Amino acid sequence: MSFPQENPQLPDDINNHHQNPFLDFLLMAGALLLAIVALSFLIGWGAKRLAPSIPFSWEPDIVLAPAQYETDSDREIASYLQKVTERLIPEDPKAPPVKVHWLPNIEEANAFATSGRNIHVTRGLLNAVSSENGLAMVLAHEYAHVELRHPMILMLEQLGHTLITLVTGFGDSAAGTLSQQTGMVSLMAFSRDMEREADRRAIDLLLASYGHTEGSDELFQHILTTENQNYLSSSWGLWQSHPATEERITFLKSTREGKKKGSNADTALRPLPDWLTDALKRGP
Repeated sequence: MSFPQENPQLPDDINNHHQNPFLDFLLMAGALLLAIVALSFLIGWGAKRLAPSIPFSWEPDIVLAPAQYETDSDREIASYLQKVTERLIPEDPKAPPVKVHWLPNIEEANAFATSGRNIHVTRGLLNAVSSENGLAMVLAHEYAHVELRHPMILMLEQLGHTLITLVTGFGDSAAGTLSQQTGMVSLMAFSRDMEREADRRAIDLLLASYGHTEGSDELFQHILTTENQNYLSSSWGLWQSHPATEERITFLKSTREGKKKGSNADTALRPLPDWLTDALKRGP
């Protein structure tokens, strides 16, 4: 079968701009990357603005501590941690109450907030601080995460990135992997911002409760001495979720002068109770 001779013939160079196919691929891949990055940060921006309007009662109650403590000592430590935290909470009807959980069998120095207004404290953390002031800084920091709705923000961000993968149907494709990795970088960047924001809020809470910020860097000084042996070294840079330890110590030191309540403020550190230090020496 042949076409009539009078039919117009298509030019040989139609849809062909004489460009390198590899260059075309780079342009399309670059456009896709920019779109995914923009969408990822848009999700983060929206989550930060939506989270404060979601009731705390809607958050899933995530508790990693045992339902019941095995010893009287563990119960006493949990009660002490709760009382120290409650002294830091502002006298404001809008201030969210929290539940502090004691993790007696974890030797890593750590504390973290989870959704449902929960704060967890490990045995290693209590061994890493030498005063109630150092402990209060960590508790104030975790309370600030709850108050500022950081757990809900992260949950909304993660939900948004999961929905992108499901809706686009990328799945396990290269584009899906790219979306997930871009989302991870976005989440970690927001997490570093949240850590800095929580540090700033914690300083305000410490000043309101103790009148000074002495001892606030005890945990970070401890981390600094052991950081070279830790896989979360400050050299991880972009991939580290927390600001570098040196950065946090510098910030905390900068708050000591000029933020005291009056020129004659008492900056004496409040020691940890003797019964607590004795209980820690006995171990779990």
